Amino acid sequence: MKKILGLDFGDKRIGAAIAEKNLVASYGVIDNENLQEAINEIGRICRAEQVGKIVVGLPQKHANRVAKDTYQLDKIHLFAHELSKNLQIPIDFVDETLTSKEAERLLAKSKNKKSKKFKEEIDKISAKLILEQYLEKRSKV
Repeated sequence: MKKILGLDFGDKRIGAAIAEKNLVASYGVIDNENLQEAINEIGRICRAEQVGKIVVGLPQKHANRVAKDTYQLDKIHLFAHELSKNLQIPIDFVDETLTSKEAERLLAKSKNKKSKKFKEEIDKISAKLILEQYLEKRSKV
């Protein structure tokens, strides 16, 4: 059985987690300053880890979305389209609403919340939560 890669897309960083069967682990953070370089890195991870599916967190659509949120949805869809085109790996989406807040809650005891390391930890944990949600949702079907 191939592994599943979970991604938490952000403008600066992409959090990554890997699932094998039902075991999910944070994987790392991918720099997202250059989209093609980020896609290349994700491709490297997929080959190294024998990934058969990618799950991308997507903010849940609500009627009262502001323009910034819709813009982010468009960026995530573009990212997923480019991933699919470049890697030929199936991509699913899962609601990522509040995963960053939950990750922050889990890291609440951290002293330096503005540091790059703290933000990277949030991205990794968010990706893990996204993948866990996906696996839970899939097991109920």
